[in-house]
Amino acid sequence: MNPNEDDGERLADSAGINTRRQFMAGSAGALGGLALGGAFVGSGAAQMDDEEDGGNGEDGGEPVEEPVENEFEDDVDILNYARTLELLEASFYTQGLENIGEEAFMNTLSEGDPLRDGMFGELETIQAHEEAHAEALGAAVEELGGEPVEEPEFDFGETVEDPMMFLEMAAQIEDVGVSAYAGAAPYIENDAVLVPALGIHSVEARHASYLRTLNGDTNFPNVIDAPRSRSEVEEIVAPYIVGMEAPDDEEDEENGEEESSGEESGSDTPDNGTDTPDNGTDTPDNGTDTPDNGTDTPDNGTDTPDNGTDTPDDDTNTSS
Repeated sequence: MNPNEDDGERLADSAGINTRRQFMAGSAGALGGLALGGAFVGSGAAQMDDEEDGGNGEDGGEPVEEPVENEFEDDVDILNYARTLELLEASFYTQGLENIGEEAFMNTLSEGDPLRDGMFGELETIQAHEEAHAEALGAAVEELGGEPVEEPEFDFGETVEDPMMFLEMAAQIEDVGVSAYAGAAPYIENDAVLVPALGIHSVEARHASYLRTLNGDTNFPNVIDAPRSRSEVEEIVAPYIVGMEAPDDEEDEENGEEESSGEESGSDTPDNGTDTPDNGTDTPDNGTDTPDNGTDTPDNGTDTPDNGTDTPDDDTNTSS
């Protein structure tokens, strides 16, 4: 073999799509070896400083929104939150690719489309990325002394049966993932966790961009993407996680129970209070009977004059 050709093949191999094993090794090294992350803190901090200054350097751009509310207990809580999202994404791709198959996916694009032939392979790569992210995040949780969250049961319905529905849903899931990392990142306390997490965030953004291309949508619709809070993200993904209730639903139930309890307790009090005036009403009824008895007295008095009238009748007869 020509040495130049040999070099070319090696270059092509190194530039190709990472295998699942290669990618997972890289991810585990990034998040599993937390001590190594400190070497990159400077560049990460500089990036965040740029965002605080307004976003896009000379191009300016819209001001960065204020960070969303912190709804996390600690870094372990954030990592498990991110791991749950990665498990959801990995399961979604696994089910969809198995159920739909390569041919059906390819048929969503016209013949001659440059993305058509490599489409299924790219989706497989995304699926491998999501699995690797979930495993790496779990390893990071363990290194911090926590317990990695278990994989929940997912139900994606028809979205993992129809190729067009799958691609639309995949783009939405990736967008939510990107906004979730952006919302949680400001509250990561361990710098060695922050930088690798930002690395995953950027990969998720690349996934979203590719899927937008497959759907014929704009790859970059916003100058600055808005972050989402934990509650906002969980409200979106709750319908696909069996047994999980959206935060708003939980609050509504709690408020409903409180209102119901308040109404029952409050209703009893006025009902008892209403009985008191009812008893009081009986008193005037008895008082009314008294004048009725008094009325009988004048009736008896009327009879007396009637008797007096009879007396003169007797006197008249005597004189006759």
